[in-house]
Amino acid sequence: MRSIVVPLPGRDRSYRIVVEPGLRHHLGELLAQVLPGRRLWLVSDVRVGRLYGQEVAEQLRQQGFQAALLTVPRGEGSKSWPVLARLIRILLDQGADRGSALMALGGGVVGDLTGFLAAVFMRGLPVVQVPTTLLAMVDAAIGGKTAINIPAGKNLVGAFHQPRLVVIDPEFLLTLPARERRNGLAEVVKTGFIRDAGLLELLAGPGRRLLRDPGLKNRDLLTEIIARAAAIKAEVVAADEQEGDLRRVLNFGHTLGHALEKASRFRLKHGEAVAVGMAAALDFSVTLTGLSPEEAHRGRELLASMGLPTQPPPLPKDEILRALKVDKKKQGERLVFILLRRLGDAVVYPAVPGALIAAWLDEHAGG
Repeated sequence: MRSIVVPLPGRDRSYRIVVEPGLRHHLGELLAQVLPGRRLWLVSDVRVGRLYGQEVAEQLRQQGFQAALLTVPRGEGSKSWPVLARLIRILLDQGADRGSALMALGGGVVGDLTGFLAAVFMRGLPVVQVPTTLLAMVDAAIGGKTAINIPAGKNLVGAFHQPRLVVIDPEFLLTLPARERRNGLAEVVKTGFIRDAGLLELLAGPGRRLLRDPGLKNRDLLTEIIARAAAIKAEVVAADEQEGDLRRVLNFGHTLGHALEKASRFRLKHGEAVAVGMAAALDFSVTLTGLSPEEAHRGRELLASMGLPTQPPPLPKDEILRALKVDKKKQGERLVFILLRRLGDAVVYPAVPGALIAAWLDEHAGG
């Protein structure tokens, strides 16, 4: 079992990320090490709940936990006030108290929603993240950023609430649809872009074939790729827990990506939108931070080879620009982007000109 520590200041705030095929069968013994009590509510979406939720809940009951399963609809619509309020009512009706704990069993939507629920219910419950998508395994489940969406934009209401444990079982990916695997690949590639050019080389070679293999035959290599990306996320979070400066590099591709998601009414998946955002950021990096055109081309080629888009779908440009104006990372009227000096070397760029973004959209977006 690979174990990655996220070292954080303060008593009992550091936690582990454990990565190993088959770990879902050992959740009880892992949870017993980090949770103060035995009352636990699992939150999943309806698909993951059907595939794994009842199995995991029953297994935990056999291992001494009082475990109940709650399900929410699939998709970004579940990161909302009404769904949050419904879960709070259920927890109260079922007798949850400050000695209880929550588990997020699902992808990024479930992880964000459950983490925020844990942050606000009775001023804070312990939460364990058990991600079932590649995107959540390497990004959303790690670092304690939790949120729901509001009509004005994505993730605009949230809290930092670190998990007690992150349990990553790559075997969950066996039932992940091909589009969702590609969705997660965007965050793996992002990790290489910002901090590990060697990971990009691995993905361009054996990793590309592995991650397209529906049978996941080489699970050792898959585990290595996941652990490597997760370790980079953990390193950045430990150095900058609440996104003061360094942690912002994790948003490479996300500034424009979130705007594209919103403009598409979330029909464009997060990883797909981020991939387009990364393609744009590569172009901006050539203009603004000295990235060579050859490296930018290599970056776009890698994204395309992973089956990820590098051009936005036809969307109204004014809606994209309007969504950019409420980006969380915006500082005053300045649009903060993460750009690259070289592949594997990211920098926070505090003021990408709006004219440059508009010109890129004019050239690449069909709306």
